[in-house]
Amino acid sequence: MRRVQDERGTAVSVWAVLIVTVVTLLVGIAVDLSGQIGAKRLAGDTAAQAARVAGQQLDTAGYLAGTSSLEVEVARARAAALDYVHAAGMTGQVTIESGTELVVSTRASYRPVFLTAIGVGPLEVTGAARVRIVRAYEGEERR
Repeated sequence: MRRVQDERGTAVSVWAVLIVTVVTLLVGIAVDLSGQIGAKRLAGDTAAQAARVAGQQLDTAGYLAGTSSLEVEVARARAAALDYVHAAGMTGQVTIESGTELVVSTRASYRPVFLTAIGVGPLEVTGAARVRIVRAYEGEERR
């Protein structure tokens, strides 16, 4: 029996389309996952730097006058940290605990490059940092 139409190329074409689709999906997942990890790292770095900036807002006048211990000036610290976070294009929250401990949390979104084609929307990433203000002399903490 003789074939009316040669179908050997059709099977190869189906496999080629399937392989290209799978490889594209895997590359898309790799690119978007690494992008999300980078965005999460940036959110953590931003939180750490915002906490550092907030920790520099000390009530030095009260400390030098002897009327208070070494503490942050709450309003200035909160404003400085939030300004830093907003300048980085993120939203955040600042919590000041006991006058010497600061917690900064950040929130941003990562928009996938490839996975939006299959309906994956913006992914939320967060970061957090905690700092403690101490008085030190020659590398040793003082009370």
